[in-house]
Amino acid sequence: MEGAGGKRTDQQTNKGITNNENNKKTTRKQKIIYWIAIGYMLFAMLWSFVTYHLMHDLMVEFFTNFNYPTYIIYPLAWLKLIGVIVIITNRYSDLKEWVYATYYINMILAFVAHFTAQDFYWHAVLGLILIPVSYIYSNAVRGIPEKKLITFSPA
Repeated sequence: MEGAGGKRTDQQTNKGITNNENNKKTTRKQKIIYWIAIGYMLFAMLWSFVTYHLMHDLMVEFFTNFNYPTYIIYPLAWLKLIGVIVIITNRYSDLKEWVYATYYINMILAFVAHFTAQDFYWHAVLGLILIPVSYIYSNAVRGIPEKKLITFSPA
């Protein structure tokens, strides 16, 4: 659709993403920081999805050593994949908030598990740093989605 004068309006081109002042003033540095942070975060989540399926026996051993129940391996893998899809599509603000929150909680638990087992834990530390960085810059670089999956209306 075209606005007056045959030009597309910001609202039409953004397809449900708010075009606020921060989005207009996004610098190249902010974009680079965001894409590095989100790249690591999405890679880590996709990597765990793949390894939870392809190296399931090894993951069972890790989860057992960390005193986590092994029955959560497959559901956790699929939830990580769903979270990646939610972040990549950037359509629903409430889902995006939940995904970032659960990814951060996941990294806290990963850090605690690896640290207490005296295992390599720096990947979790990196995740604990880059997830909030990615979240903060995502609103500036990609905009805040206007849609909400769940809306509450007063009775």
